[in-house]
Amino acid sequence: MNFSMKALVAGAAAIALSACTTVSSIDRVAEMETGGSAFTKGLHAGYVELAYKEAGFYDWIDAGFFRDKAEAAGAGEVVLPEDPNSWSIDDEALLAELNSERPRLMGALDAHRGDKPGLAAIAQTKYDCWVEEAEEGPEHMGPVASHQPREMGKCRAEYLTAMEELLMVEMVVPMEVGPTEFIVYFGWDRSDLSPLAESFLDDVAGEASMQGPDSISVAGFTDTSGSAAYNMQLSQKRAGTVADYLAGHGVNSDSMNVDWFGQNDLAVETADGVREPNNRRVEIIFQ
Repeated sequence: MNFSMKALVAGAAAIALSACTTVSSIDRVAEMETGGSAFTKGLHAGYVELAYKEAGFYDWIDAGFFRDKAEAAGAGEVVLPEDPNSWSIDDEALLAELNSERPRLMGALDAHRGDKPGLAAIAQTKYDCWVEEAEEGPEHMGPVASHQPREMGKCRAEYLTAMEELLMVEMVVPMEVGPTEFIVYFGWDRSDLSPLAESFLDDVAGEASMQGPDSISVAGFTDTSGSAAYNMQLSQKRAGTVADYLAGHGVNSDSMNVDWFGQNDLAVETADGVREPNNRRVEIIFQ
């Protein structure tokens, strides 16, 4: 079964669907024995979460829709991301953005549902959440009206973050600029180290032991997404994370000069509000 299009429900059919969607029916799907791959199991968990969320807002139609996608995924069936054109999305700019993202999502899923199943499942379910919230629109009345802008923004942000992490290995890897200069990159709005970054810093610590520099500069930077004040704090966290890791792996903390510059001194010049992976970095220089 190829489960990708939202069923068109109107009139009496909508009443019937809302009547048969209950929390207990979502519980049943949540507790089912799942089959299939790690990816489809991740989809099952993600769609169950969305079903409970919509039930919490008394949106029984969409709760039932996500429940059914969860059940299909839990049975190991092929469950595709939603086609935004099958939903009633009035905002043309928003619809265009969703349409531009879907091919990118499909490509990421094809490349990584096998090696990064959990992250791929998050990307797909958050995309579907974004589509569903986009259809609701801020013009809706009742409890939907108060939560829709916030929830749509949250789903969009979580989708973009998952996509960035899915594709990060392809986009940016740590760099040895020269025998005394190194660069470590970070995910969007992240200050923790990836396994790849940790392995790279192990090598940097080894180089520091062999070269014995008088001092080591550790400088944190961000891209231009987010406010300048927030980015200054984020760059401080990134620099601190790298310095702490190096200190924990044999580098004398007294030899390190730790500084942070926020969204200043961009490696790649961009406009304000742009997520640029090459700007989310910590530069390490032996002096």
